[in-house]
Amino acid sequence: MRSLVVIFLHEPADTAAYMLEYLTARKIDFATFRCWEKGVVQTIPNSLDELVHCVPVEGKPHHFIPVSSTSIVSSEDGREGKPTSYLALSGVESFRIRGVASFGGSMSVNDQLPYFDSIRSLMRSCIVTRTPVIGHCLGGQLLSSALGGRVKPSENCEIGWWDIKVEEAEEAKDWFGGRKFINVFLIHTESFTIPSGARRIATGTHCTNQAFQVGDQFAIGMQFHPEVDERKVRALTAPKFPFLYTEEEVAAIRKEEDADEKENGSRACGEVFGTNRRISARMSPAAMTRDAIDKCLSEGRIELNRPIADSIYDTWCSGFLC
Repeated sequence: MRSLVVIFLHEPADTAAYMLEYLTARKIDFATFRCWEKGVVQTIPNSLDELVHCVPVEGKPHHFIPVSSTSIVSSEDGREGKPTSYLALSGVESFRIRGVASFGGSMSVNDQLPYFDSIRSLMRSCIVTRTPVIGHCLGGQLLSSALGGRVKPSENCEIGWWDIKVEEAEEAKDWFGGRKFINVFLIHTESFTIPSGARRIATGTHCTNQAFQVGDQFAIGMQFHPEVDERKVRALTAPKFPFLYTEEEVAAIRKEEDADEKENGSRACGEVFGTNRRISARMSPAAMTRDAIDKCLSEGRIELNRPIADSIYDTWCSGFLC
């Protein structure tokens, strides 16, 4: 029986981006579970003992989507038809799971969405069976939560590209291609604790826990996004987001709070940061401006990140390709 990688997507803007390109280029089959779509939640497996029933995506090699045990078949005139067994649907295949990946979303792990329990159960099944699992941002938080870790407000809201230090840890795999530092994209307001049985393998100045490995396994939870392409960065930063401003808006905030302090003697700003500059309570020292993010994109930051993503995914995939 064939096997594939299961990919969980939680919101339309938070795509798998480069990972799909990576897997397709290496002829690795995968199924994307778009968890916001009707009927998809019912198809999420709770353990590796369950098979995944999928149909291929037309025109996209190696890409599949799940079908439920009863799927709605439409009539020729477009009217909704009656439920039918997936076994009666043309092109449905059953797969074993060889790896699990989860991406990000604006929701919190603490929101306790009903389908989170299924994903956490599947992640625990991966750890028990030593099946590779990888979590990006919310996905990393779900992996931590699945293993008893906690998700709480981050020390700082991180937005944009920041340097992350790779830490040496016992039995840690070479996720980052021998690099001592990586510069990666982040956008989050919460972060995970390191769960029991895992060890931290990357740390940051503004947020301590950036990545962990579970035991000696091909299992990694990350707070950052190595997979982003330009389209995804723009989608994630397009909406209003805490602490995300243009340079003009930052200047206006500083001007307003400086004037307020002079008039009322208020201390609207936080701790000292840099030379004679206090960071506003409305700003984060770890948040790039929209202008700075645009500059990074125009200077080719996405292309510079590709070797980092390749190193991470090469290591993860080696767990099921060996």
